[in-house]
Amino acid sequence: MQLQTFGANKRGRDFAIGDLHGCYEALRSCLADAAFNPERDRLFSVGDLIDRGPRSLDCLDLVFEPWFFAVQGNHEQMMQAALECASPGALAHWLMNGGQWGFEYDWAELKAYARSALARMPHAIEVELSGNKVGLVHAEVPEQDWYSLHRPLTRDQLAQLVWARERLARRDPTPIAHIDLVLAGHSIVPAITRLGNMLYIDTGAFTPEGHLTLLEIRSWL
Repeated sequence: MQLQTFGANKRGRDFAIGDLHGCYEALRSCLADAAFNPERDRLFSVGDLIDRGPRSLDCLDLVFEPWFFAVQGNHEQMMQAALECASPGALAHWLMNGGQWGFEYDWAELKAYARSALARMPHAIEVELSGNKVGLVHAEVPEQDWYSLHRPLTRDQLAQLVWARERLARRDPTPIAHIDLVLAGHSIVPAITRLGNMLYIDTGAFTPEGHLTLLEIRSWL
């Protein structure tokens, strides 16, 4: 699925979370501090639920919760490539980037489970909020235009959504067209970083000096 859209939440609040990387306990702490109510509130993720932290499978489990919605990150794609033997180096690439936890589970069962989980994770999410339109991607928006996601994307553009870092490296403040706010992860920043109408919210949850970022989206519009 390339793009998943959500209407306004008329019952509660909408939150976004940075790259989890297996930091399940940190998420639980953040949700408790925010008095998150799963009966009314929704939580949107910029991807990279797995690898590097201690509880990857618990974080991947979240995509089956009715209040949790995540885009695909590059770590989910590395996992899928390794489990599906997509290339000779796919397994080594995943292991090099934190995928060792996969060996704790039956490989065939994990493969089937990962397929089911990734089927619930689009490349991008669009949310209506307070009369505004908010987008979530893991890395970058092709052509710096949200409308590009409403058209079939090329292979390179799909890769840009999940892997690219050029905009942040350039500190490019050009607004993403046809969207009010875009949230992204992928590249670790010391604190929430705004460039134009993009917010980068991966604050290195798995690192000793980092932390997990949870924000109520409305307050950043």
